Order: sequence, then structure tokens, then C-alpha cells
Amino acid sequence: MIQQWMMMLGPWFWVILGVVLLVLEIIAPGTMFLWFGVAALVVGGISFFIALSWQSALILFAILSLISVVIGRMIMSRTAKSGTDKPMLNERAQSLVGMVCQIDEPIINGQGRVKVRDSYWRVSGPDCPEGTRVRVVGGEGTRLDVELAD
Repeated sequence: MIQQWMMMLGPWFWVILGVVLLVLEIIAPGTMFLWFGVAALVVGGISFFIALSWQSALILFAILSLISVVIGRMIMSRTAKSGTDKPMLNERAQSLVGMVCQIDEPIINGQGRVKVRDSYWRVSGPDCPEGTRVRVVGGEGTRLDVELAD
């Protein structure tokens, strides 16, 4: 059935397939269909100028899909490594590592509270009284790990 559509529509089959894959790319997360859609559009463009059998067009689509996926992954990995101007944006506890602050509520049995900027954080660390200066050495979620500051 698909073979009949390919032969009946000729180059338009590949253009339609490419557009359908690109629309699926908009609907689906990630970049799963993008490279296949690009390959289908290229095969459609080539088919307008060179008469391809459906077998040749299918092989060309497979080869171009592979090439476009490899090139796309290279491009995506390059842009992902470029980073951001705020690398700790979603890791607030990690962004506070190294900061020195005063204990707001004494640390008893390893648990206490500290005020950092405009928010309060639960802390875990060595027992110490209120007002003691501590350094943030790590954290997870809404809890900071602290040690006594020198």
C-alpha cells in the first residue's frame, strides 16, 4: 500500500512525509523526528530533479537519515556544552557552597537553621550555638551541609 502511494505521488510522497515528520517533531518532545523529516524533504527535493525508483529513494532516505542524525547530534552536543550564564540556577543549595553565614537557630543533634540572604534553610552539621559562623560545604534540596568556619 505504501509502495503504491510512493509510486503514485512520486516526489510529493517524500515532501509530504517530511512535513508530517516535522509536524510530529513539534508535537513530540526532543528532536526525534527532526532529522528524519529533513532527510525526507531532501529526498523529495532530489526526486523533483532526478527520477528515482522507490527502492533508490528509500535507500537514499535511509542514508540521509543516518547522516542527518549524526550531524544533528554533533550540533546538539556542541550547543549543549556551551553552557549558560547561570549554571546553578536550578541547584540553589549547590550555588551556596562556600558561603559563610551565621546560625539563626542552634544546631542540636546535627540539625538547625540558618538565614541565607532572604530565606531560611535547614542545616546539618556539628552542634553549635546560635550566632556561630559556619561555611556551607554542600546540600541537597532544602537542606544545607555546614561546617564551622575558621
